[in-house]
Amino acid sequence: MEHLAKWLAGEMTQAELTQFQRTPEFKEYERIARLSSQLKPEDMDEEAMLANVMSREKRVKVIPMYRKPMFKFAIAAVLVIALGISFVFRPTDAMISEIASNGTTTHALLPDQSQIALQSGSQIEYDKSNWEENRSLTLKGEAYFKVAKGKKFDVKTSLGTVTVVGTQFNVRARENRFEVECYEGKVRVKNDNSEVLLTKGQLVIFENGDKILDGETQSSEPEWTIGELRFRSATLEQVVAEIERVYDVDIEIKNTSPSKLTGSLPANDLQKAVKMLCATYSLNAETIDKKIVLSANE
Repeated sequence: MEHLAKWLAGEMTQAELTQFQRTPEFKEYERIARLSSQLKPEDMDEEAMLANVMSREKRVKVIPMYRKPMFKFAIAAVLVIALGISFVFRPTDAMISEIASNGTTTHALLPDQSQIALQSGSQIEYDKSNWEENRSLTLKGEAYFKVAKGKKFDVKTSLGTVTVVGTQFNVRARENRFEVECYEGKVRVKNDNSEVLLTKGQLVIFENGDKILDGETQSSEPEWTIGELRFRSATLEQVVAEIERVYDVDIEIKNTSPSKLTGSLPANDLQKAVKMLCATYSLNAETIDKKIVLSANE
């Protein structure tokens, strides 16, 4: 509980605070602390209290009482008790997190038997304790979903939300770009600016909140699940960022001109992917200090 004490005392460094905010327990701590801050200490007549104690029993040693320290202890006691109750009714393992680190992919099975494939550098999180009533999860990165039929199913990202009942679809939320492809059934895609209904074989792409592309997909599943990286009107920076995640490598871009890529690169052959990228953008590639450096042809 040392990290909790440091947080309550405001003694965390920025790095410690950032790491602490990523833990599953932080939201619960924050909620309870917020409620505790709303408590108000009652006004106390200290002199009257002292006289009352003295009159009852002169042998009793009188200890001065100060409102501010007492209130701090009261808040701490309430927080500890509230946290204890919280852990009894909402165990810490109710929040489930699945992560695919750079250079790896992983698969997850949800409580309703819905299936998820996570692309490299991606994460999902959901509450299993209330899953039957609230099929909702948060996604950072990219994932392919095969959703079991049932109540509505929400995939929430920082760039928008996808809502379905039972279907198959892929969601990619990277930086400022939000892409959704539907392979079966229907999905509703919503962000701050608009709402789109996709049916089988349709896709939509948003960038900075604006829709930049809607069209059709000929694939029955995401290309990355079968060894390809598919790009649609992607910048060189976006393509390189995806290669870095999938292959877990560092790539530096030097002296290149802005351009877009629509096409595919291999997801299981780094050398081939770099050669194809260089041919597409007229680049040179060299390895310097274990880093791939891409630069424009002279």
